[in-house]
Amino acid sequence: MPPAPPPAIITSCHVPDDPARREWSLVREGAANSAQWALVYRSAAQSAATVTLPLRSAVPAVASDRVTLHYRAASGWAVSLDARADGPSTIDVVVHPAIEMHVEPDPGRTVRDTDRIVDAMNTEGLLAVTCSFGYGTGAPRGDQWMLGAGYAWGIALFQSNGGQRYTAAAVSWARDLTRDLGPGLLRGRLMWGVEAMPFFWQDRPTGTAGIGISPLVWRWRFVPRPRVVPFIEFAFGGLVTGDPVPEGTKRVNFLTHGAFGLRWRPAARVGLVTAYRFQHISNGNQQATNPGVNAHVLWFGVSFAGR
Repeated sequence: MPPAPPPAIITSCHVPDDPARREWSLVREGAANSAQWALVYRSAAQSAATVTLPLRSAVPAVASDRVTLHYRAASGWAVSLDARADGPSTIDVVVHPAIEMHVEPDPGRTVRDTDRIVDAMNTEGLLAVTCSFGYGTGAPRGDQWMLGAGYAWGIALFQSNGGQRYTAAAVSWARDLTRDLGPGLLRGRLMWGVEAMPFFWQDRPTGTAGIGISPLVWRWRFVPRPRVVPFIEFAFGGLVTGDPVPEGTKRVNFLTHGAFGLRWRPAARVGLVTAYRFQHISNGNQQATNPGVNAHVLWFGVSFAGR
């Protein structure tokens, strides 16, 4: 008999800017056709334990961009969840310590007041939350494509004299390497990707064209807000140009950038991207001089999330 699949986090919801960092996760155990469901709760205020509430015979509606659950037990306790990838989400939990649930202490910790921990699971009415989607939904597993273009102006910094002006266009692909990690506002996922730059045109101080490739793009995608997903990224690659960029160096150079951006979500799988990049072009000190280019870049594009 094959082993049962591990529990899958379908969606995790938290209150933005909540000092207690409360989080409710809908978890599925077993195969999809015979799944057992549970609501798992943790918070910074109750960090010594995890509360697992079995949802007997629950039948949530699970789609790639929305999960809904309306569950009421015979004894009166209830869970209502409406988690959306592209809009406001809500959760309502009404429980009491007398019902069946499992309070699991963290390793090396002892839980003395389980009633207080269970009580904290209540939302005291309908609560607005932000939800991220796990791999059990069929939601995108980080296969994210971006098409973008930007305009750059070089600045005088270190050995760079500045004054360059260039335009670039690129296509990138990235994939999640982790699930959501980290505390509070820093919570998010690590992604790795590749970016190809088929178009590079410098028009000042001289005109020249080029192409580039960045095989290492490290992106931290913060937990989505209702309509926007912030991200930061660092990329490392190379650039080949018809003439040396800048003058007095090589035609083949290293190309790196750091960026902060926002992906606006008009739809679940389509986003509009605005970003700021600080880009560096350099010969990596392979010659006697390394004037390089340091440039501010305004970047705009569109993103597509696949399955």
